[in-house]
Amino acid sequence: MATTLSVKGLAITGAVFWGVYLGLAALVASVNVSLPWFSPNMFGMLMDLYPGLAPSVVGVFVGLLWGALCGAVCGAILAWLYNWASASYD
Repeated sequence: MATTLSVKGLAITGAVFWGVYLGLAALVASVNVSLPWFSPNMFGMLMDLYPGLAPSVVGVFVGLLWGALCGAVCGAILAWLYNWASASYD
């Protein structure tokens, strides 16, 4: 008896998680605060990956949007792959 993951549920979870993370990272970069989960070097790489992401107020909203889109797609793909792989062993 295989357990399946909800594709929609994991897509929403991924969208919220990654969107909030990118938004908070842009916010932290804009106020120049040192936190254990934030690295300026990592944020520089994220800015290269996501067009429009910047340490500014607009960058926070751009990060929220990019994060929501990327998190939703990755969450849905992960759930679909898990369901596909677990179904092949039944």
